[in-house]
Amino acid sequence: MAINFDPIFDGMQNGPEKIKGNFDKVNDGFSWGPQQKFLNLNGMTDNFDYYKIRNDGNEVLITLYVTGDGNGSCYLPTSISKRIGYSLSTQIVGRTDNNGIGFMNINTDTGKCTFHKPDGSGMYIQALVPLV
Repeated sequence: MAINFDPIFDGMQNGPEKIKGNFDKVNDGFSWGPQQKFLNLNGMTDNFDYYKIRNDGNEVLITLYVTGDGNGSCYLPTSISKRIGYSLSTQIVGRTDNNGIGFMNINTDTGKCTFHKPDGSGMYIQALVPLV
C-alpha cells in the first residue's frame, strides 16, 4: 500500500528536505539509545544501574553503583556482551566511596557481571566500552 504524502507537504516550502534534515540530526550515530536495565540483579540495589548503546552500535555506556559486600551480580544481554572485545572476560575499573579501586568483570560469553571491592563502601562504575 502506497501512501500519498503530497497533501501533507502541500504548501510547505522544502517540506521533505526539512524533515530529512531533522531526521539526519537525530540519526547521526553519535546519539545514544534509551537507558536499559541490567538483567537479573542479584545482591545489588536497583536504583542506579543502566546501560545505553550508541546509535551507530560502536559503544556501550555502562553506569552502575554497587553497594554491599560486592558479591552481587547482574547480566548484560549476550547480544551486547559477545561484542565486547575478543577475550572471554573484560575488566572495568570503578571507584569506591572510600577512594579505593574496585573492578567489574564481564564474562563476554554469558554476559554475567561480577564485582570486586576492597571494602564495604559503595562503588561507582561509569565506562564507555567499545563494541566490535
